[in-house]
Amino acid sequence: MLPPSMHQNAELYKRVNHMCALRETMRERLKAQSKTEDMSRVNSVIAAIQGYLPELHWFISFYESNRDEFKGIQTMVFIWKSAIVLRVLDTIKLKRPRFEFNRNTGGSGGGGGSGGAGNGDSDGGSGGGNAGGSGGGGMSRISSGRPFKQRRLQSSCVYVELGFTLMSLAIAKSMNAYSKVASLDTEVECETINAMTPGARMTLDDEGEQGIEALKRASLELREAAGLFQFTLENVLPQTQGERLGVPDLSPDLQYMLQTLSLADSDRLSVRVWLRTDKNQRKTPNTPANLLLGIQERYENAYNSLRALQSGDYRNMSEISFYLRDGQQVILAQAMIYLAQVHSDNQKYGNAVSFMREARDLLDDVKKRSQSLHARTAEMLLAGPIQPLYSLYRRNNDTIGFEPVPT
Repeated sequence: MLPPSMHQNAELYKRVNHMCALRETMRERLKAQSKTEDMSRVNSVIAAIQGYLPELHWFISFYESNRDEFKGIQTMVFIWKSAIVLRVLDTIKLKRPRFEFNRNTGGSGGGGGSGGAGNGDSDGGSGGGNAGGSGGGGMSRISSGRPFKQRRLQSSCVYVELGFTLMSLAIAKSMNAYSKVASLDTEVECETINAMTPGARMTLDDEGEQGIEALKRASLELREAAGLFQFTLENVLPQTQGERLGVPDLSPDLQYMLQTLSLADSDRLSVRVWLRTDKNQRKTPNTPANLLLGIQERYENAYNSLRALQSGDYRNMSEISFYLRDGQQVILAQAMIYLAQVHSDNQKYGNAVSFMREARDLLDDVKKRSQSLHARTAEMLLAGPIQPLYSLYRRNNDTIGFEPVPT
């Protein structure tokens, strides 16, 4: 990884070798995690990535200070195998029952360099003195059972290495967060039913202080992941302009989508914490309404970002696209349930009826798509607070309010 003129610097050579050793530890842990559904070891993956990052940042700083020395040499090649773009759905646990890192850990290769030349093996082995690349992703197969197509890329750009490493850390943090909670959708609609329907009490698996603390930790970790995606988008990707990677993993639209979705799911967990801890929630429906409106806007932005992608890989990503679209509709419907209560409390019964009708129509639309990951959520909401509250608001408007119902 060092120019020939620096090979005699023993301290420098030692530090670069140490960095490569940390890189190999990270690669091995990513590879091991890909072979198990045991999420208890994700923290060790995170620790390995975090151990490697300071050395990578040091090397980038050293590289920038000695850029002329590195110019035109072929001693530094980062090799990756990437299928992460095709696995976004599983990576961020949009689909149950399981998710994991993909098995496409990167390898190292290239010619020359300190320590000799080497090529990565089939699963991303290390070779010579060159740095490898690690991949992070989701399950190794899509719903149809066919393997995802893997693409091999190599680059001498240290910022490509930084981008993929940061993305691996963000995904690992997302995985760790999602492993703390059973399901965003099922839990959120239970909270909504409990909050909106008099006498309703749907059992939740993680009740109590311990469950609330787990939600808080998961929400925080998702925000940390979002920060990593944002940093990659704003500070790393501009340094990779001109690099022809052949895969859209480090595209701005993907990084923005992942950042936005991480923030949205973090906010959804925050709503759950609020619903469980605020004893006055029935008196302040405007709070969850405003929170949910912000969340559905994030889902809409993520959906639009995905649609903006034009590469061939994304044209086949209808499943994640449908997830974002249906998720936005379900969350918007939940917000409208609360908005209806706000207007009912203010004796604006016509508006209350209008919001409940719109919520019902949105959920009916999602429920019709039986293959949708949100279909069960829509069905439970329709079977829970929707019809009783809609009937109540209509009756109040017919007997008390006498207001026109906006369309």
